[in-house]
Amino acid sequence: MRIAATGFVAREAGSIASANAILLKGLLERGHQVDFFSKSSFVDPRSAVGEHANFRFHECTNYGPDRLRRTLQRVPLLGFLAGRFDSRTYNKLLIRRISEANKSKGGRYDLVLWMGDYAHASLHGVPSVSFAQGAPGTDARSVLRRHAEIRSVAGPMRAKRLELLARLRLSSLGLPRFACSDHIIVGSSQSKKTLTSGYAVPEQDVSSMPYPVDLDLFRPAERCASEKNEALRALWLGRIVPRKRLDLFLNGAAEAIKRGLNIKLTVVGGVGFVPGYERLLREFPFPERLEYIANVVRYGVPDLLARHDVLCQPSEEEDFGSSVAEAQACGLPVIVGNTNGNSDYLCVRDVLLSDDRVETLALALERISSQKDKSTSESALSRSHAGTCFASERVVDRFENILLAVATKHASN
Repeated sequence: MRIAATGFVAREAGSIASANAILLKGLLERGHQVDFFSKSSFVDPRSAVGEHANFRFHECTNYGPDRLRRTLQRVPLLGFLAGRFDSRTYNKLLIRRISEANKSKGGRYDLVLWMGDYAHASLHGVPSVSFAQGAPGTDARSVLRRHAEIRSVAGPMRAKRLELLARLRLSSLGLPRFACSDHIIVGSSQSKKTLTSGYAVPEQDVSSMPYPVDLDLFRPAERCASEKNEALRALWLGRIVPRKRLDLFLNGAAEAIKRGLNIKLTVVGGVGFVPGYERLLREFPFPERLEYIANVVRYGVPDLLARHDVLCQPSEEEDFGSSVAEAQACGLPVIVGNTNGNSDYLCVRDVLLSDDRVETLALALERISSQKDKSTSESALSRSHAGTCFASERVVDRFENILLAVATKHASN
């Protein structure tokens, strides 16, 4: 296939950007031609795939608006307006460059691939495939659901502002233009269901598949035999935003401690768009059991996982939690929320929460702790399952088949 691609690609980034680097490399290694269009100061995948003969990079910098944004980015209101102007002109330039390249050789592309984003426009005569970061509006819906909590940590004025922004995000002005995508790929059946039932996207136009995981980087570490009474080491890893439910993790752990569970917690992640969330950490009733780390570089995550016994991600409406898949690849059991898309990819050691009650999470931690003495021998189960679900070759197979099917269907119409 001849593919025009754009979006978020970075070998050493987290989540979808690093997954996209693996997918892009897989397509190139299978002989597909990829022309990537981007502003190099924004996304430049050449460090990840630039050595491949079938790869071409097309610079799409909107120099004037980009310079204006950088000049005004710290100025209140003007910085916001300059950023919006930069984004709008960049996307227009992006579409124009792809269209010009397509016309230059009489319609050279079989499809346009948007990686980590929804298509911003349609290219006449060429189908568009969007590998999106899940259904839109997940954070916005969580802001509305968690309004009282946000008000308590950020104050009434900030909470009201976030509520208004959330409603705007969920309005027609804030939603992507679904009609610009001939096919949408998401990371789980959770996101697919939201697109088809919540946004009326035809079911045949949506596919779900997991992200690939670098199984050479994320692998079980050598562990010493645990002391029988050693504390369960539980890890929470991700952005600190309402949807990720740090409150549920901390309250569930506190309940488990009150019930007698010997547990130590590590929370890793920066505070997101709701200032004041660090208050949840300060108010944890057992501070001697809690360690907070603001940031860990991607290549430090395997060592971080090796120091823990379980990863807990009680997120709401999670498309695909990369840290969950990476923890499984490292041999850890995981606990996930009842609307977490990673429920598609759990093994027998893992726990899917039935609801978001504090007591339910406390019981899940107790269950994992009761199996802790077997964790060394059973980590192979999680590792094997991760290989089945997330191995690059398997996921690229699925990805390639979806793209080929879309291109073939379009060519036959």
